[in-house]
Amino acid sequence: MFRRSLLPTVGLFAVLALAACGGSTSQAPGTSSAPVGSQSGSPCSVAATDADFAGDVTVKDFKPSPDPVTIKAGETVRWTNQDSANHAFAIDDHGDCTTASLAQGATGKITFTQAGTYTYHCTIHSTMKDFTITVTAG
Repeated sequence: MFRRSLLPTVGLFAVLALAACGGSTSQAPGTSSAPVGSQSGSPCSVAATDADFAGDVTVKDFKPSPDPVTIKAGETVRWTNQDSANHAFAIDDHGDCTTASLAQGATGKITFTQAGTYTYHCTIHSTMKDFTITVTAG
């Protein structure tokens, strides 16, 4: 009889302990995973116009060049794909800062509005990652 009445209590403690150890990925208040120097909001916009390119990146043999790229806030990086495979580039932690899929010969542009250091990757090829764009104050 003693074991029967203790079992629900032990079960409740087990459930509470598991809930406390849950896989929450929320951050502590006041912390940010945003790139160094970025402010709240998106640090860039996908360039819809044929803006001047301060950072002209050529993608060949599955590597963007130059890497790293340094531009000023308000300037645009343009990627030109010279590979036969398509590529699409996204700024890490900023899903709204992404080029379209670029076929051979196509270009994609992103204008950076905030100073900071940003890493980016190819959304199509998982091995193409850890490339850097440094944006200095305008």
